[in-house]
Amino acid sequence: MKNFSNLRNFILKAGKLSLEKRNANHVQTFKGHDNKALFLVTEVDLAISRMFKEFVFENYGHLNYMIIDEETIASLEGCVFDKIRETEYQFVIDPIDGTVNYAAGMPLYGITVAVMKHGKLLEGYIYLPALDELVYTDGQEVFFETGQVKQHLPKDVKSDSRVLLGNSWFVYGMKPAEFIWQDYFSAVIYYSFIALRRVRGAVLKAYLWDIAGGMAIVKALGMGLYDCETKEEIDCFSEKWFNDQCKIKRPYLICFQDDYDLILKATGGIKYK
Repeated sequence: MKNFSNLRNFILKAGKLSLEKRNANHVQTFKGHDNKALFLVTEVDLAISRMFKEFVFENYGHLNYMIIDEETIASLEGCVFDKIRETEYQFVIDPIDGTVNYAAGMPLYGITVAVMKHGKLLEGYIYLPALDELVYTDGQEVFFETGQVKQHLPKDVKSDSRVLLGNSWFVYGMKPAEFIWQDYFSAVIYYSFIALRRVRGAVLKAYLWDIAGGMAIVKALGMGLYDCETKEEIDCFSEKWFNDQCKIKRPYLICFQDDYDLILKATGGIKYK
């Protein structure tokens, strides 16, 4: 099996760049949308995107691969699912997830990369530079690094946290009850906090680049992504689960399977449209 462990070095380097530029007067643009905060892009997003393209070419140029990048996906010619069938490996990146937070000087943002083979996840990496927290998996084990400390995260250990994460625009019941609902406007934060057992679970609807790294991590920890309507587990990137814009079709829960009913009930209902 191919080893992609040097992605760890890339994500740390990208995180260092984001910290160096964190307090800059950022150049802000919007991906095809007029002044919508969710589509904000800074020059640092674009710089990390370019870095990743060069990194993958230098290290994996001998492979039959493609890159799925939030900042360049619009330039991809043809159907993304056809491209995946034509290539063996897919490298996925969100250069900065939580760009609105980042541009505002807030620490709750992250960088995530993942590797897939024919749409099936192999490895995933999440780095929160401002918190100096790195979580990653080789597909089997999960590791956490902060400062000089490196820990192995055990599988199948449930959190006793009373915090759930979700977006108010599709979760009806975000009132304090058995759980407190919070939203950090960053899928990378969601997945990192779930992996570190700071929160019990989450409801999310996002793009592939937002979730690929985190998806690999939580699956390696024994959790899953479960469709809120059907309870089916989302186990790959395919037309069944994602649209041709790489966005997941319906909201899903991130949790242990036996927490599904508990968390779905806590939502008070899901807004599917």
